[in-house]
Amino acid sequence: MSSKTDAKKSENGSSPTDGEYPHWMSFKPGDDQVQPIKLQVKGTIPTWVKGSLFRNGSGLFEINNKKVNHVFDGFAVLLRFTIQDGGVMFQSHLLDSETWEKCYKANRIVVDQFASNALPDPCKSIFSRIFSLFQPPERTDNTAVNIVERGDELWAFTETPKMNRVDPKTLSKSGQNDLTDYLAVHLSTAHPHLEPDGTLYNLATCFNYTKAFNIVKIPPNSNGNLSWDQMEVVGSFPSRWKGTMGYNHSFGMAENFFVVLEQPYAFSVLRLLFKKLVNYTVNDCIVAYPQEKTLFNVMTKSGVHLKTKYMSDPLFVFHFINCYEKNKQLVVDFVFYDDVGFVDKLYMEHYKDYKYKETDSKPKFGRFVLPLDVSKVMVGKNLVTLDIKATATLQEDGSVYLTPDLIIEEGLFMELPQINYQHYNSKEYRYVYASTIFSKYNKIHKLDLKERKVITYTSDGEEFDYFPGEPIFVPKPGGKREDEGVLLAPIMSNIAGLASYLVIIDAETMKELARAVLPADVMMTLTFHGTFSTTKL
Repeated sequence: MSSKTDAKKSENGSSPTDGEYPHWMSFKPGDDQVQPIKLQVKGTIPTWVKGSLFRNGSGLFEINNKKVNHVFDGFAVLLRFTIQDGGVMFQSHLLDSETWEKCYKANRIVVDQFASNALPDPCKSIFSRIFSLFQPPERTDNTAVNIVERGDELWAFTETPKMNRVDPKTLSKSGQNDLTDYLAVHLSTAHPHLEPDGTLYNLATCFNYTKAFNIVKIPPNSNGNLSWDQMEVVGSFPSRWKGTMGYNHSFGMAENFFVVLEQPYAFSVLRLLFKKLVNYTVNDCIVAYPQEKTLFNVMTKSGVHLKTKYMSDPLFVFHFINCYEKNKQLVVDFVFYDDVGFVDKLYMEHYKDYKYKETDSKPKFGRFVLPLDVSKVMVGKNLVTLDIKATATLQEDGSVYLTPDLIIEEGLFMELPQINYQHYNSKEYRYVYASTIFSKYNKIHKLDLKERKVITYTSDGEEFDYFPGEPIFVPKPGGKREDEGVLLAPIMSNIAGLASYLVIIDAETMKELARAVLPADVMMTLTFHGTFSTTKL
């Protein structure tokens, strides 16, 4: 556990009053720290930690004094922490996406976001407004979810097919690519998987149900950058429903397989078609089917969709953690919710008294085991032979019913999970690191899957003073142990005048090694995901 804050809120920050939003929601154009500044470092950063942590997320939440409707609607703000010789430099930049430029020029939302629709142009005639209802909505390029390094390039991702290339020095947009220039798709995840050879895989969704889910492969060129013109679809499979396609924020990848969920939370094609006429938001077009099971789809890396239907009780997943194969069984780990209530709790209205209102559906770890060969087994028998408490039972109709191993039986509030991805993605592994963001807990967890225990780092302050962000694992060069490295996690202040900081944690002991503190008047915006580059200094 970290030490208590050096100065109390009464000295460094003022407690919010009722009706006030958290401080990180008050970011405005011009608040970004375009020129790098040196941060105050407390403690000692290991000398081998050398590189840049890039982070991405919803940072700007209002335009023309009007708040967007949902946390997922904020405009992208990119952060960079450059670590070298024990020092840390910080900069931030409001991403100059086409969506932001259009909205800023019009002084209102003009491109639909997740839960905030474009506002009508007050200068247009009634006829023009009616005519615009029959035009297809523009896809946002507000890439505010993830940032990925390939070769010497950085790419900012969201869930549309548009990706923005980012200049690592200025954090400004330097180019764009759109999957729809190459493929007939409508969505793609913000969480591609990366192979050691530089290949990128992603899941793209098409609203033609016969080819709803597509695994896309983009190989590297000789410089390690993505060869967009060499993009190909590895394989496709249909939606189990003709009129809806399951929502996916991420997917799983093992050494020889991909895992794609069809959750009972799906895009309604009918609602999307009439979205503008009825004034539905994107979120309004996602329909819940709580009586339906969750379907686990498995595809080989050669593009063969396995016929076995793996089913579980209904659940909702944002983030896969890892998948690996062992003894002809596929182990699938992710963070899941019992329902989709968590998404609704991220509407801005739930932040007005500054303290986030928690939902009954809390994120928790789940480990599922999928037997790959069910050709000669008995109905009703648990097919899991690994030392895991998950079950997989063959049903009369040939499907396999799955129940998870929670590892921590009472459940553990955890989101934004990370692992030692460089060395253990698609392999059997032991440790998961995660945050308690969007809760009162102020913690970074380390979950030991072998010993079934948790070690926790707790940030400074009282409940709701800070939101700890995603912990990025940085392996020690030449390290032998899976947890030999550090975690880099942003600790974001909810209170004006209370300084945010980047914490450097020993990943083995979960003890704080150092922190790089931002000036109290420099804002650390909300970020969802990030990447650490050892080559960009």
